Amino acid sequence: MLSLQNILSSSTLNLKKGDRVFKQGESVNSIYYITQGRVKLVRNTLEGTPIVIHVAYAGEGIAEASLFSDEYHCSALVDANTKIAAFSKVELLKYLQNNPNSMMDLLKQLTYQVRDLRMLNEIKSIYSAEDKVLTYLATKGSKDFDSRLSLKDIAQKIGMAHETFYRTLKVLENKGEISRDGNQIKLIN
Repeated sequence: MLSLQNILSSSTLNLKKGDRVFKQGESVNSIYYITQGRVKLVRNTLEGTPIVIHVAYAGEGIAEASLFSDEYHCSALVDANTKIAAFSKVELLKYLQNNPNSMMDLLKQLTYQVRDLRMLNEIKSIYSAEDKVLTYLATKGSKDFDSRLSLKDIAQKIGMAHETFYRTLKVLENKGEISRDGNQIKLIN
C-alpha cells in the first residue's frame, strides 16, 4: 500500500487465527496493510448470516473501501497468524491530499484490485474445474506462474475446495496442459 510504512506512522498488530481486526459497523479510524498472514473480510446479511466477501493476503491492504466512510462495511477476521500495519485514516487522508503522486499511486492500486476482483468473480462463475484453473492461470499474465500464495490459498481465492484444485492440477499436468515444480506452474499451450 504505497510503501506507507516509510512515510506515515503506523502501529504493528500481531494477531492469531480467530482474532478480529475490526467489526462491521464500527467507526473507521484505521486503514490496514497485511505484512504477513491472511484476513477474511466477512459481511453479515440482513438476516445475520456471515458471508466471506474477500480473503486478503500478505501484501494487500484492507479497509481501503472505508477510506471515505464513517463505518466499516464488513468485519475483518484473522485466518492465520498475521502481522498488520495500522495507519490512521485521518493522517493517511491528509497525506494523500498533499501528495498527488501518492494519491495517483493509490488510485492505480485500487483500480488493479477492482480489475482482479472482477476477474475472480468471472472465474468463480465457470462451472468446469479445469476451465476455472486454466482461466485463473492465464489471467496472471505469464506462461510461467510462481505465486506468493500457497496452492491452498489459490484454491480458496478461486472458489474451489483445495482437494478439487489439487486433483485438477494433476489432471491438467497429465493432459500436458501445464507443468509443475512445487508452487511454480507453467502453462504449456
